[in-house]
Amino acid sequence: MVKTKILFISTKSVIGGAQRYIVDLVDYLPKDEFEVAVAAGGSGHLASKIRERGIPYYEIRGLGRNINAFQDVISFFSILALLLKLHPDIVHLNGSKVTVIGAIAGRIAGTKKIVASTHGWPFLEDRPHWQRKFLESIARFGARFQSAIICVSEFDYHIGVQYKIAPEKKLILIHNGVDPAKHIFLERSVARERLLRHENMPVNRKYFIVGTIAEYTKNKGLDYIVEAAPHIISVNPNVIFFLVGWGGDKERLRYHIETHDLQKNIFLVDYLPEAFSYLKAFDLFLLASVKEGFAYTLLEASLAQLPLIATRVGGNPELVSNLNNGILIEPMLPGEIINAISHFILHPKDKIRFGENARKKVMEDFSITAMLEQTKHAYLS
Repeated sequence: MVKTKILFISTKSVIGGAQRYIVDLVDYLPKDEFEVAVAAGGSGHLASKIRERGIPYYEIRGLGRNINAFQDVISFFSILALLLKLHPDIVHLNGSKVTVIGAIAGRIAGTKKIVASTHGWPFLEDRPHWQRKFLESIARFGARFQSAIICVSEFDYHIGVQYKIAPEKKLILIHNGVDPAKHIFLERSVARERLLRHENMPVNRKYFIVGTIAEYTKNKGLDYIVEAAPHIISVNPNVIFFLVGWGGDKERLRYHIETHDLQKNIFLVDYLPEAFSYLKAFDLFLLASVKEGFAYTLLEASLAQLPLIATRVGGNPELVSNLNNGILIEPMLPGEIINAISHFILHPKDKIRFGENARKKVMEDFSITAMLEQTKHAYLS
């Protein structure tokens, strides 16, 4: 049987949502049907994950998130050279920049099928109006060279239709999915002890731990958590926050925490291996995003049976049912974070009930099997 050759390309080699999406497809696509390789800008965590699986990984020179005409030209020709070398049947692009330059390179190289996945449209970010219009135009231009666009949330799908990014027949809705067997969580007591010891905190104190796992960027709304924290802590000094993540905004975020004198209440834990395994340490999971695609961390927190607090952005409302498995809040409003956290402190039975409902919803509606079958169909149709 001749295998279908797929080259996955990501803008960055971090291990955010887009990169974990690639790792899942690498893990679950049938080995007897598909031959896969991965490329990205840099040689970070994604590269490590792929290489430890014995899958070919290629670093693309100059490829990064920020727009840089000179580096982007280098990236374009690096991608084109790689496509001409590997001759994949399908190139699957992830990341707003690479979905454009990679698609154009794919057309020139004669790649049979060019699939792009959007993990949140970049023109919805908090940017100046002219930048948003420019990014919208770029997304529309790139779509001309793409065979199909996978939207990981209903929100992204409807935005693609509303803004006429591509003909509706090119847009395909496929939610992210998770495999419970792949997610082994540390026991609650063990996870809490390890996190507390990591920050030199007493392990025998009964803390109420609010946790998140997110990239340290403005899109994740972590500053609003910092703004909300002083009021919560003034009412309940046992509340502490663990912001587990990675990213370039770490030092700015640390300065914000120090400005509010919250060093003993908010802890930045960066590059924690298998961060999801610590989820049961938390009393609740908070995702304060300003912009979101469809968050893997919400899926994982649900598997860990945590009640959820999430902003009403992107695909979050497709997973979080308000007052059923969590609380939906408006973005950029610290007061909403305060009220939601206070609700769970005052109503511990809701914390248990919502957590049970969260796991049930993920198990029923967001399986890796469904994601895989729908993605295979998108590849081969």
